[in-house]
Amino acid sequence: MSALLAIFVPRACLVIVGCDDDDKAGSWSPYPDETVRQIMHAGQPEGASGLTLELTRVIIPAGAEIAPHTHPGMQLAVVVEGTLTYSVLTGEVEALHGIATPEQRTEVVRAGQSVELSPGSSVRETPCMTHKAKNNGKQPAVLFLSSLFPTGAPASSPAQ
Repeated sequence: MSALLAIFVPRACLVIVGCDDDDKAGSWSPYPDETVRQIMHAGQPEGASGLTLELTRVIIPAGAEIAPHTHPGMQLAVVVEGTLTYSVLTGEVEALHGIATPEQRTEVVRAGQSVELSPGSSVRETPCMTHKAKNNGKQPAVLFLSSLFPTGAPASSPAQ
């Protein structure tokens, strides 16, 4: 046992020291400097001819804004990190807060209204409703999206 410790402990210390130095230097961040949309998986569901289902991760840096836009199909979004100010410009969305907790509640957000979405909040967006978002926080906001769009359609289009 002591022979194994003699082999692994010095190596573990080197790794810890190496990581510690990098973190102090601030040379690496797991988050991008601009908003990114990363498709995690996609496919055409059986029985839904002409439609594509996507699972996407979106990372919105602190201070970044998402311009007014629409989606060509239904999209569900859940916030897993950070806070996002979500504003509805036309139509309405259903927002859930405190998902899977005893405090879970539903809120309908209509045109001209905004809502704060934090971890454990989600929205259900319908086709062609117009919305925008802003990360007013000091850390990135991370969302996961489940989207069902016509195959070949863009994920979003700028609002007219």
